Amino acid sequence: MPGIGQRQLGGDDRLRALIVTGHTDIHHDWRTMSPMLALLLRDTGRFDVRITEEFRGAGPETLEPYDLVVLNYFGRFEPWGHAPEQRWGTRAEQALYDFVAAGGGVVVYHASLQMGAGWDDDFERMAGGVLREHCSRRAPIPDFRLHVVADHPITAGMPEFVPHYDDDLYVNLQWAPDADVEVLVRGWDNPLRYTQVPDQWDALPGMGEEHPLVWTNRYGEGRVFATGIGHGPEAVSHSSFQGLFTRGAEWAATGKVTLELPEGFGEPAPEGDWWPTTLEPMVRSMYEQRKQGETE
Repeated sequence: MPGIGQRQLGGDDRLRALIVTGHTDIHHDWRTMSPMLALLLRDTGRFDVRITEEFRGAGPETLEPYDLVVLNYFGRFEPWGHAPEQRWGTRAEQALYDFVAAGGGVVVYHASLQMGAGWDDDFERMAGGVLREHCSRRAPIPDFRLHVVADHPITAGMPEFVPHYDDDLYVNLQWAPDADVEVLVRGWDNPLRYTQVPDQWDALPGMGEEHPLVWTNRYGEGRVFATGIGHGPEAVSHSSFQGLFTRGAEWAATGKVTLELPEGFGEPAPEGDWWPTTLEPMVRSMYEQRKQGETE
C-alpha cells in the first residue's frame, strides 16, 4: 500500500480520518464519545471524518482512502471478565497493522488501551502501552495535573503542568518491550486519594509515582498517538484534552502539527476542583519530603 500517510494535500484538502467503534466496555459509552471525537476533529478544519460501527469484514481496501484511523473500540462488555473479546477477524486486524506500518497514522484512544490481551499478533507492539488486569488500575483521582514531559511537536507551547478534570488516571500500564515509545504527558498517582493514613501511602504499586498518560509510538513507517485520558463527555470538553487529542491526531496523520492550542489551554476550569492546582502540589511535596526522610 504505497503512499499511505503521504498524500499530497492541496490548499483546501482535508485529512481523512476513520473512527472505528461499535463496542466498548460497560464503563465507556462509545455511542456518545465517537461523535464527540469526530466533531473535535472536524472543528479544527483539518479533518474529514467518517465513523464505522462495524469493522469486521474490513480489509486493505477499506483503509486505503484514509490518512488516520482512530480506535474507540474494546470487544468485551466487562473489562476484567472472562468472556472472549469480540474481535474483527484476522484480515481486518492485519489490514490495520499493515496500514500503520506502511506509513498511516492511528490514534489509540482510552478504552482501546484494553484491547489485545492474549492476542498472538502485533496490537501491543503497535499501541506501545496497554492496560492489563494483572498490573494496571484506574486511580481514584478524577481531577489531576497533567505533567508535560516531552519536547515534541504535539506538546510545543504547552506549560509544564496543566490542570485536568473529570477523567481517568491509569496506573501501571504494560509496555511492549520493543516499542519505540516517547512519553509526552504523565500524571501523579496521589496517595491521598486512596487514604489519609500516611503509613498506607505506599500500599499499592505505583502510588506516589508518575505514570505515562499520553505517548507516541513508531510502528513501521507509521505514527501512533495513544491517550489514556478522555474518559467521557466531561473530560473531553476540557481544553486540556482537546489540545492534546487534536494535535496528536494531526501528528499521527502527517508527522507535523499546525494546529494551535485551544483557547484557555493550561488554565484552571472556572468550575474546576482545586485538587489539580492547589492540593496536589501540596500533597506531593509532603509525600516527597516523607520519602526523603525515610532514606536519610
